[in-house]
Amino acid sequence: MTVLPTAKRLDRRSFLVGAGGIAIGLPFLEGLQERSAWAEGDAPTFGLFICTANGVVQAQNGEPERFWPAKVGPLTSENLAAVADERCTGLLADYADRLLIVRGVQYPGPGTGCSHAQGLVQCLTGLAPGGPTSNYATSTGPSIDTLISDAVNPTGVGPLTLYSGMKSGYINEKLSFSAAGRVRAAEGNPYNVYQRLVGLIPTEDELALTLARKRKSVNDFVRAELAELRQRSDLSQADRERLELHFDSIREVEVTMTDMARACTDGRLDMETMEALRSGLAFRQDGQIEVVAKLQMELVALAFACNATRVATLQIGDGTDSTHYTIDGQRVERFHWISHRVESDGSTGAVIPQALEWHAAIDRIRIETFRHLLDRWSLYSTGSGPLLDHAFAMWTNQLATGPSHSFYNLPIIIAGRGGGALRQGQYIDAGGATNDRVLNALLRAAGGDPATGGIGDGDVLDAMLAS
Repeated sequence: MTVLPTAKRLDRRSFLVGAGGIAIGLPFLEGLQERSAWAEGDAPTFGLFICTANGVVQAQNGEPERFWPAKVGPLTSENLAAVADERCTGLLADYADRLLIVRGVQYPGPGTGCSHAQGLVQCLTGLAPGGPTSNYATSTGPSIDTLISDAVNPTGVGPLTLYSGMKSGYINEKLSFSAAGRVRAAEGNPYNVYQRLVGLIPTEDELALTLARKRKSVNDFVRAELAELRQRSDLSQADRERLELHFDSIREVEVTMTDMARACTDGRLDMETMEALRSGLAFRQDGQIEVVAKLQMELVALAFACNATRVATLQIGDGTDSTHYTIDGQRVERFHWISHRVESDGSTGAVIPQALEWHAAIDRIRIETFRHLLDRWSLYSTGSGPLLDHAFAMWTNQLATGPSHSFYNLPIIIAGRGGGALRQGQYIDAGGATNDRVLNALLRAAGGDPATGGIGDGDVLDAMLAS
């Protein structure tokens, strides 16, 4: 077993190498000898892109408005809370001053064939799709996470690409593209993401196996190293508080995943429990989609706080997302059928009478999950404000609405200041702009140059940017 030498400094990637060669990701600690990522004047901007499925309930084709705020203009906690009972964006009222909601955006390519696939392909590329018009549609260029990564990540560090939900095999990952037609495989198992972040990769190493079998927390495993770090004279009280938050977050993720695994392995707490999330017996179960999405969001927060990458994507649901949600204690019909309002994956079938209300309820569940991310980002302190000030998260959908599969008036919510680059507390109308202009604006907020490394000709939706 290797012995950890006395730590003299933390490198820029903020990793503490523990006993047995296990690396534990730590938040940057302000005040140490080497400038951290959060040093004054050098704070990076982080970006997360979330895409959900099946559209939202909004005022199109005779259906009532259940999504957008009541009036374009300033967002306040008061005017959002006033519509919270009927419009799901009102559930974000507490974060009104950290929101930028953008309506009037559409995809550049029309919906032909399988709109689900074509919408998903355009969601982060801002380009008309290529290939067949069916579920095999693919991208004609890289997605925005690739462009941001190329602009701001160190060489060799790519986007963190995540997934939540079942996979039907019809349309799986189609969100993140490294180049035209080259989709990135997304990691759907939060435990695998967690292992990579903390450096605990199962091998034949006796120490690692012992840790897994005993289900011990990584926090316990590095207690000695943590105690030594706490004793450093150049560690401020704020540093200590951020250190504690990081380890508390790791334990919370472990506990949640263990609870999920227990349900899938009949309560056993041995090695099978630890393996449950890896084997597909828990994280891909029907109905776990929002639980897994929250875990993935927490892990993104951890990755950003550790400066492991500057950009991430999260696809929630496969192309047609047939999750069975539970609403008011009732397990309802598969979501894709609900979005069509009929018992079918197509346009004809027996009408589902409660479909509109069920879809609106699912929208609210998904916005509550997004709020979980904002709560988490508000907790991570960077030394110059919460992570929410130094990051942005874009929540959107592959479609605008369910029944029509429209590509017009895509739901777009952007949370976080993006280091001060983005307008805040505003609900704006883009007037029919294509989504490449939204993505280029976020590229600029992240520190890239849309004119030289953006989508298309680099056009930016200027109304999104702070003056």
